[in-house]
Amino acid sequence: MKNILIIAVSLVLALFLGYVASTGSNVYVAAGFISVVVVIISFFSPKFGFSLLIFSMLLSPEISVGAVSASRAIVFRYDDILLVVIFLSWLARSAIFKEKPFVLDTKVQLPVLLYAALCVISTEMGVLRGDIHFLKSFFYVLKYVEYFFLYFMAVNIVEGKDDIKQFSKYALIVVFIVTVYAYYFYHSAGVRASAPFEAPLGRPQESEPASLGGYYIIILSVFFGLLSEYSGLPFAYSIFAVLFIVPAFLVTFSRASYIGLTFSSLALLLFSRRRKFTIFIVLSSIFIIYMLVPTLSQKVRKRVRMTYQGAAASHILDLGFIGKIKLEESAWLRVVSLKRAFFEKFPKHPLLGWGVTGIGMGDSQYALIIGELGALGVIIFIWMMYLIFKSARRVYVYYEEKWIRAMALGLAVALVGLLFQGIGVNTFIIVRIMEPFWVLTAFIMVLERKIIQKKPV
Repeated sequence: MKNILIIAVSLVLALFLGYVASTGSNVYVAAGFISVVVVIISFFSPKFGFSLLIFSMLLSPEISVGAVSASRAIVFRYDDILLVVIFLSWLARSAIFKEKPFVLDTKVQLPVLLYAALCVISTEMGVLRGDIHFLKSFFYVLKYVEYFFLYFMAVNIVEGKDDIKQFSKYALIVVFIVTVYAYYFYHSAGVRASAPFEAPLGRPQESEPASLGGYYIIILSVFFGLLSEYSGLPFAYSIFAVLFIVPAFLVTFSRASYIGLTFSSLALLLFSRRRKFTIFIVLSSIFIIYMLVPTLSQKVRKRVRMTYQGAAASHILDLGFIGKIKLEESAWLRVVSLKRAFFEKFPKHPLLGWGVTGIGMGDSQYALIIGELGALGVIIFIWMMYLIFKSARRVYVYYEEKWIRAMALGLAVALVGLLFQGIGVNTFIIVRIMEPFWVLTAFIMVLERKIIQKKPV
């Protein structure tokens, strides 16, 4: 009964907020009223509040709170608001009841805190130098740090296997809703597939397909892990889920996401300790099946080829002894962004960078890190990613439960895919990718803590 209530409340809130946003009603009053309700619920039942947050990650519309310039507005999604109010409610409960330590120690805790602190310090220095706009940088830093709020809150709220199982079931419901919507959006709007509420009302062409692509890299990686660990009926269910999701992923036409999922698949074959040949046959068969669908395969191949062929590929990239290749505008801008960050921005502030928003909107995650946070940011980021990967591998090796092994393997290979997607996308600052990623990371860290403590989960 409680599960049905959580699902019903989550979907009603999503539909209500979507309706308010689409009709132009007073969104501030609606958001304020819902926030009060969520604060009360979350204070008395943090797990209930966290369940609402899982649904809101992909199912919440946006609200504009003003402009910082003629060309840029400050935009929040409703789940940003929910995250803050649930986080504050959890803080208040922790302070009053003192049921457990304020912040539970995890392997990735130190680099996360250092990375967040570096974002603040570097940005503050950029503001003092006059290089960046205070208001714009403040809200972007807040967006960066909110993912870490989510991580710490999840680690403290999630207590063990039963909680992880239950929250994962809610996440599967969200996957189904998002995928159905992606098909609807693609066929009705006639543009690349996108997540719910991603495109502004009446402007479907302004959607962000790479966000959905990154989300699917995480989801498909977990299903790949299930294929690696299970046989029989669970294996069949996982095959069905992958077959259901892959076309929605393909019609995002996000080339960086294609690259990411390709490397996730290769990482699966490399890191899985079981059934490598079976996995290879299954993934190859799925690829062949969808490449035999004429309309879909033609569009995918056309999207990939336009990167380096045709009239759009008008920019020449000189790779030295390797030779020269042609690139279309979007791919070329990634190259320009990386060159600008490494050769123009980095030499001027090599240690701490220019601060968040200090180099504008880079088209690559790595251009942003090296430009905004400098060499120190690069080092901490690599350290943070390494520890997440190491923890996932440790949980994968230690536990016997197949679903835990699948989840841990999924995080490890998803991380590989997201790192490769980051070459052409700002992957690690995109809300719809990072919120699921840090929740999954929190699940694995909770399981790793049980290994360290040698306690039953």
